[in-house]
Amino acid sequence: MSKNNEWLNKKTPRSVDQLRLWPDNPRLNPEETHIQISDFAEDFTSEDSDKKQFFKLIKSITEDGFIPADPVVVWKNLENEKYYVAEGNRRVLALKLLREPHKAPKGIRAFIRTQSAKIDLSSIEKILVNVAPTFEEAEWYINQRNSTSSLQQSWSRVQQQRWISELYDKYNGDIIKIMSITKMSKSDLEGFIRILKIKDLVKQNEVKNKLTEEEYENAISYKFPISILERFFSNKDAKEKWGLDFDGIELVFKHKIGFLNAYSELIKHIVNKDSELKIDTRTITTNFDKILESLPLVNFDEVINEVIETTDSDTTDTELEVPSIDITPSTPTLPPIVIKNNPNRSRLILDIYSLNSSSYRLNELFNELKLIPLKYNNSVAASIRIFLDLAVLNYLKSEGLIGHLCGHYPDNAGIKNINLSKRLEFIKTKVNGKSQDIINKVLNPKNELSLDVLNGYVHSENTHYLNNRYLNNFWDLLFPLFEELLDIKEN
Repeated sequence: MSKNNEWLNKKTPRSVDQLRLWPDNPRLNPEETHIQISDFAEDFTSEDSDKKQFFKLIKSITEDGFIPADPVVVWKNLENEKYYVAEGNRRVLALKLLREPHKAPKGIRAFIRTQSAKIDLSSIEKILVNVAPTFEEAEWYINQRNSTSSLQQSWSRVQQQRWISELYDKYNGDIIKIMSITKMSKSDLEGFIRILKIKDLVKQNEVKNKLTEEEYENAISYKFPISILERFFSNKDAKEKWGLDFDGIELVFKHKIGFLNAYSELIKHIVNKDSELKIDTRTITTNFDKILESLPLVNFDEVINEVIETTDSDTTDTELEVPSIDITPSTPTLPPIVIKNNPNRSRLILDIYSLNSSSYRLNELFNELKLIPLKYNNSVAASIRIFLDLAVLNYLKSEGLIGHLCGHYPDNAGIKNINLSKRLEFIKTKVNGKSQDIINKVLNPKNELSLDVLNGYVHSENTHYLNNRYLNNFWDLLFPLFEELLDIKEN
């Protein structure tokens, strides 16, 4: 990188619509593809805490305008002549969504539309940015902005490690080059890389085969709490009892098979929240001795000589022959088979589904219906009616249809006076064919599964439609409609 950073002192106006978001941003899930604006928005709001902060950012823009207190740094990709955002992706995303709320994910679209209506969109048509001559120049600023030594809000530990990992791959393990970019000491940098190598041991068959499919997916996920591994393997007793040592960035095993056997159990307890041996960022410190004692022992008596593994590309991995060791692998516990649309299930909503919505009531009601047993049929029945009402209202808001609805029924003097049957009739022309069929069935009072029955759950004393099988069938009828109206995902 050149020593001339004059580009940081020069701001250039750029169209918000023309700026491209950076798909390799360490804040994003590296396991997913980010092409559409909605892809980025889903990642930036995937956690409740992230969503709250993003909503706070949106509100600050609509109330106070866009104030570029921190630079938005972009660079020009010479292959397609487009400008990409290196620093400020979250802020630029907020501006893009406010300008085009229809591109927001369904789960937050209603909120974005409401906020978009509060701001003069021409005021955020262009913003001032700093144009870095190359991405390598932008790298320097990215590190300054997000390093642990920065006075500004930094990346999380995991995001910092992901950034180091990307630099390590990009520069083929050139530690000196990475040090010059990150300004980290050699020991700190080596520590980052070693812990990433320890995490990647999950992908070895000796570990992978001991995990269920769900456990493995959680273990390789970018959300895996890698700081737990850092704390565990920074402990002298853990390394000594498990026969692990470090040589620069290399991992040195005294007994690799025994180590991986114990390591797989550690991973199991970390990813299973319901594990009796609770391992998290707090207990790994407060209950370390108990945790270490509860995990499998590594028996060094079975090893003839020390075994060293190296991942250096110029060195061939060599392991001395060891005696046959009778290690009985733990049999993975297979998850129960999920049967969809089972009319005799005990819960209305299967645990495999999740809802992402800016509506607190919709989110909470959805989660409650996953927990409440159907033996509480009166509560569940009334909740179905309420959920349908809230889902339709949320859809009308997210698609900006409230004004059109009121114009369609001018005699009702406002949306509060337009009942659910009229709202369903109105959105019937906006949804797909399958959803139209569902609405037609629900609006036909002659059908057994009708809106009249749902209304009866709230306003009637009839009990002949309250059995579990009937409630499950009613939900299964409505579910495809809910999938179109809301952001429901199958885990």
